[in-house]
Amino acid sequence: MDDLLNPQQWMIYAADQGRLWALWLAVFVHWLLPLPGQYSPFQYWRQYADLLASQVNKDTDPKRQRKLAGALALTLMGGTLAIFLIATRELVWSRPLFDAILLWLALDWRPIDKFGHAIAHAIDQHDKGAARALLATRVNRETESLSLIGIGKAAAETLLLGTARHCVCVIFYYLLAGGVGALLYTSLVHLHRVWTPSRLSFYPFGLASARLLNLLDIVPMGLFAMIVAMSRQPWSHLKTGWQQGRRWRTLGSGWLLACAGSRFQLSLGGPAVYQGTKTLRTKIGYGVTPACYHLLLLRLKLTHSVLIWLGLCSLVLIV
Repeated sequence: MDDLLNPQQWMIYAADQGRLWALWLAVFVHWLLPLPGQYSPFQYWRQYADLLASQVNKDTDPKRQRKLAGALALTLMGGTLAIFLIATRELVWSRPLFDAILLWLALDWRPIDKFGHAIAHAIDQHDKGAARALLATRVNRETESLSLIGIGKAAAETLLLGTARHCVCVIFYYLLAGGVGALLYTSLVHLHRVWTPSRLSFYPFGLASARLLNLLDIVPMGLFAMIVAMSRQPWSHLKTGWQQGRRWRTLGSGWLLACAGSRFQLSLGGPAVYQGTKTLRTKIGYGVTPACYHLLLLRLKLTHSVLIWLGLCSLVLIV
């Protein structure tokens, strides 16, 4: 009985319950009132990242120096933001509310869901121009020359990885480190978008941010891939995910794409063009090229999988 009344245990229990209601409050508000892109603080974050890179990422510098400059720039931006958020957290009067606000800012699930519906409709109408324009807002690759087949593949990959990175992984790091962890992860995602080494102008400057993001993605994407693979033959999908996913350029993304490709019988991967340069990528999955029906089905199943993920994370906080 004394253990049950231990003040330290009660404080831990109260903190976990606060994080639980903050989690659901942030998700609920985000779904109803997602933060418009023009009001997102990350637009200024990306602008500053671009400005910093323009000062320290010089084409005339040796590759080793550019690689080091990228690592230092990542440390500067990430470290400064972490110190600011941690210091602010100690000053707020309600930490759960603070966590809820940070998580709301970090989430980008609703826009990804809307993207899936909009691009499926554009493909159904054979409107290549609208579909390519939608894709261009979400990917760094060139979209002007994509056929409907290429658009379908790119849309399915974007829907899968976007849901994972802008919702699943964000919630995972919220579970580990609260709102600060969630916002820092999303900040890294946006840095990677600006400094992606897929663009020759940011190779090898962006390698540090890309490798750190890929490392952080492995566990949450691997766990989410297991949820996505749950169907009539889960072991078959998981086996395919392991065999094909490890041949992808990044492990976490590869597992998720391969498990989804196996479960929904979709053909993913293949070549992509970045800044006029064709990049060879592993072909993943097997079956048909994603069309309107497949994108809508994938969008629905991803929503169900995210709800399962939220339920499991809630159980962790409760238990």
